[in-house]
Amino acid sequence: MIGLIFATNREARPFLARSQAERLEERPFVVYRSPADERLRIAICRIGKVAAAAACQALILSHRTDRIINIGACGALHDREELGVGRLVHITHAVEGDHEVFGKPPQPEVCMSGIGNGLPPVRLITCDLPVFDPIQRKRCGERADVVDMEGAAIARVAALYGVPCEMVKGITDNALACDRQTLLENLDRVCEQLAEWVWQALTGSAAVR
Repeated sequence: MIGLIFATNREARPFLARSQAERLEERPFVVYRSPADERLRIAICRIGKVAAAAACQALILSHRTDRIINIGACGALHDREELGVGRLVHITHAVEGDHEVFGKPPQPEVCMSGIGNGLPPVRLITCDLPVFDPIQRKRCGERADVVDMEGAAIARVAALYGVPCEMVKGITDNALACDRQTLLENLDRVCEQLAEWVWQALTGSAAVR
């Protein structure tokens, strides 16, 4: 069984449409099944590391998923071509940005390539608070290429259970002070691209309409 985790309904909506998803359960997280691909369980975890970690655990324990895929939006921490707004990337390493262990930053979790093959490989940092500040952007950029609010927590839980974790992210903004609105303006388009890429990668077929 493959567990897909989206943070929000808005991020998940295009993929739910392509996979003809049907709601399977409501609690503790909304989970969908896909009659177009019975291997899939699709969870909406809600925003933040705690919710993301709990959803990952629920998919592994309750739905017996042996592969976790996290899909969603992220912000770019560097001004490089492959990190332009609208680009898709696959995550090779994910680390928590606002956590430490006895004064030292945690070690990053390694993520599998899988469905991200062919996309630019990048490092992800995950923070509980969104990054829309040049100072924080620079600080996070010393450890990663892109930032989100869920990925590293999902990767850590998957690693604890020995379940492979993959991540494909779409860049919606540049994590700068003016980019809250930029994120919202680009979110739907980026999530359409994500849905198309992931569905094609999982099924090797055209999107279901």
